[in-house]
Amino acid sequence: MAGTFGHEADKYQWSKDVYALSWKPRLQDLPKERCLVTGYSCRSQVKRFEGEAVKHPLQALLAII
Repeated sequence: MAGTFGHEADKYQWSKDVYALSWKPRLQDLPKERCLVTGYSCRSQVKRFEGEAVKHPLQALLAII
């Protein structure tokens, strides 16, 4: 999705197709609360297409300490 590219309205379907090829197969069988994703755009895609938020690794570390 690379930065703001996938957030642009005219790129919605392209972003959804890329998500279906990359993140979706890897996340579909995992509990979202155990998935950690570093990139903002990647986390945004998961939230947009799955309706569930995933955490940045630093958010997970903060919750532990």
